[in-house]
Amino acid sequence: MNHRQLALVYGFALFLLCCAIGYDLNDGHPSIPWALAGAAAGTVLAVAVRKRTGRSGGSRGSGR
Repeated sequence: MNHRQLALVYGFALFLLCCAIGYDLNDGHPSIPWALAGAAAGTVLAVAVRKRTGRSGGSRGSGR
């Protein structure tokens, strides 16, 4: 898995972490503000990593 794909996984993990924190802090009910914050933070992380890695897609070639 190259860095650009891994950035999306990290972004999704950050989103899930924020959702879990919000759920816990909201006494077991979904928290929309925490979910939105997690989505925004995950998107920023994924975009930043994808821009930093450039078009090459990471250290390995495409292989196909």
